Amino acid sequence: MKKILLPLLFMMFTGHSFAAVSPQAESQIRAILPNTRITQINQAPFPGMYEVLAGDNAFYVNPENESEIIVGHILNTKSMQDETDLRIAAERNKRYNFNKLPLNQAIKVGNGKKQIAVFVDPDCPYCQQLELYLSKNLSKLTIYYFFIPLPMHPLAKEHIEQILCATSPAKAIDTIMVKKLSAAIPDKSCLTKADNQIAQIQKYSTENGINATPFIITDSNIVIGGFDTNALDNYLGVK
Repeated sequence: MKKILLPLLFMMFTGHSFAAVSPQAESQIRAILPNTRITQINQAPFPGMYEVLAGDNAFYVNPENESEIIVGHILNTKSMQDETDLRIAAERNKRYNFNKLPLNQAIKVGNGKKQIAVFVDPDCPYCQQLELYLSKNLSKLTIYYFFIPLPMHPLAKEHIEQILCATSPAKAIDTIMVKKLSAAIPDKSCLTKADNQIAQIQKYSTENGINATPFIITDSNIVIGGFDTNALDNYLGVK
């Protein structure tokens, strides 16, 4: 049985350049973590250890010790930067390519120059705050909405169905996410198609490690996790 040692441990180092990982080491590491969706493996700055990135998670593994794994981040004591976070962010930005998103499955709102894809749950409070922000900057944006009903919001799926089946999805988004009201479904026969669309987006999100909302991907492949007004202001050039 594998032990996970020192969760959320911060390792203190003054800087390190990561060398290439041998095929043998990579094979051993993948065998130790067979059910982990590994996105990157780097040599760690301490002997015999490798940094394993799995989405937004980081592990430190010794291929010769299959029973113990360290969970934590590396802090550069000179710059005081979290080096692990920097690598996770860089890997995330490479992983999510705006032009490869299934945009044909999204609800498109706006005709602005800048394009973003937003993965949201209509009942998520931070998603509702994001929607208020986006509505104030809609002239600058084309927004592709991917709706994910999270388990903690029992009415989310019903609200997504109302948006997908609405005559004007943009108005339904405003009604549900800003005004926090329900929207009518004019044609109940739409529900089967809507449920299929929800299932497809959930499948895509799960396969690509998008399990929290809001999650934003810009047309320049910048990833913004959560409702980060500073990151959004920088992207839109808002002062």
